[in-house]
Amino acid sequence: MAKSLEQRIQELEDRDAIKELTAKYCWHVAHGEGEAVANLFSDDGVLEITGGDTAPVRGREALLKFYRASVREPEAAIPFIQNHIIVIEGDEAHGTCGIEARFARNGESVTAAGYYEDRYRRVNGNWRFVQRKIFFHHVVPLKQGWAEAKGQSRRP
Repeated sequence: MAKSLEQRIQELEDRDAIKELTAKYCWHVAHGEGEAVANLFSDDGVLEITGGDTAPVRGREALLKFYRASVREPEAAIPFIQNHIIVIEGDEAHGTCGIEARFARNGESVTAAGYYEDRYRRVNGNWRFVQRKIFFHHVVPLKQGWAEAKGQSRRP
């Protein structure tokens, strides 16, 4: 059965709101606003960082503690999100988006690229992250570059 015009418009609005949610995440990270980042999650939200030794961060208080500690300095990390794929199912949704990031680590410029697998929920009329799971393709010093980190030379 074909979707009605109202359903199609609602889906477009939901897609746009979810993209804006990920944009707000980047904005608040780039401006060192850790508490604002945590507030983009549902009360039962989870952050998972794969490939490292960070345990999943679960729930409102843990997210606030994590983001207050890790996102507190403007321009220490500058993430860029793109290439959204979003599936909306009523008040729930899931999707992926690419991430590129520039940040400083131990006085050195670092570049990173990867993607998020996200789950979203509409809470009191606003979309929130239920789960953000990040996967990195590379996290390397900018002077080194990612091709050298994999021991490969790539040509366009």
